[in-house]
Amino acid sequence: MPRQRRRPARSPRNSRPSTGRRLLTRFYAAATLAFCIAAGIAGYLREWQVLAGIVAGAALLVALVLGVRWLVAGIRHGFGARSRSRAAAQRRITRSLAAVDAMDGTAFEHHVADLCRRDGCTQVQVGGGAGDLGADVTGRLPNGRSMVIQCKRYAPDRSVGSPDMQRFVGTARPVHNAEVAVFVASCRFTGPARDLAHGQRIVPVDRDLLGLWMNGTPLNSIIAMTATSTTRA
Repeated sequence: MPRQRRRPARSPRNSRPSTGRRLLTRFYAAATLAFCIAAGIAGYLREWQVLAGIVAGAALLVALVLGVRWLVAGIRHGFGARSRSRAAAQRRITRSLAAVDAMDGTAFEHHVADLCRRDGCTQVQVGGGAGDLGADVTGRLPNGRSMVIQCKRYAPDRSVGSPDMQRFVGTARPVHNAEVAVFVASCRFTGPARDLAHGQRIVPVDRDLLGLWMNGTPLNSIIAMTATSTTRA
């Protein structure tokens, strides 16, 4: 019998994966790991963003509350300071008017003259007594206008009546040629006396305005106040 040829035995295929497959597997693994890491980082960042938002909101709320409290405290302090300032000013006026009540007529005239000088009036002089025809104080306002002032140092419970005002009206401009005529009293004016003053362009400075003047309000402002009240009347 003829001898059969043996076929060469095939070598068994290598069970180990090829290099390409190994690289592909590693790529998939690396991609999966990268995705997981990225997802973890994103979640971490989202959590921090939420936390940061909460912290920022809380800080804003605290700042708002503190700001409101600071504003309210400032307003209260401002009102309190103004109230205390007004009360202190009123006490100074009261003390000043009490000092005026203790003056005689001549001392009061000199006091009014000193107030005029304080406010920048020039050529200020005190009149010569009973024969001065109502010109207790004369001088010029800071703007140069001539002025004449009648002074009445009466008790606080008294009042300047129409006869006193009539006498001053009769001399302020006809005799003294004053551009500005001022009647200063340590008391109030009666209604008829005030009406006459307004009608004849006399500046009536009563006890209240005198207190303001003594407390620092300039004479020009006092004159403006009476002009405004005259216009309103």
